[in-house]
Amino acid sequence: MNRIYRSKVDTWIGIILGGVPLASLFAAWQLIHAPVPGRWLLAVPILLLGVCLPLSLLLFTTYRIKDALLKIRSGFFTWDIPIHTISKVEETNDPVSSPALSRDRIRIEYGPAKSVAISPLKKDDFLRDLHHLGVPRA
Repeated sequence: MNRIYRSKVDTWIGIILGGVPLASLFAAWQLIHAPVPGRWLLAVPILLLGVCLPLSLLLFTTYRIKDALLKIRSGFFTWDIPIHTISKVEETNDPVSSPALSRDRIRIEYGPAKSVAISPLKKDDFLRDLHHLGVPRA
């Protein structure tokens, strides 16, 4: 099995992750054109953090089931979870920080006392695929 699921994106998160890069571009542009010493040293981090990070989260938050591994990617961050270590899967809307762009989430418990929340767009298909690999439903 090799399936990739994109993250569901709540409207308000999409607006924030789309708006921050615009605001950062504007701030960097203003800074570059201001008579401030070392302005490029300030503008570059603003561009990298304010543009690259939010856009990478928006464009590259995916969940991949390949063979016996769940690979979670959220921007520049990744998690590799062996399927056999997953002990519990349940639906949640817990707002705790996670690689999920929606409050419509699935909480995955794995390993010794670890968990992660994700928000696949096709949640039912994702759960069905996990179940076919032996992960019990909550």
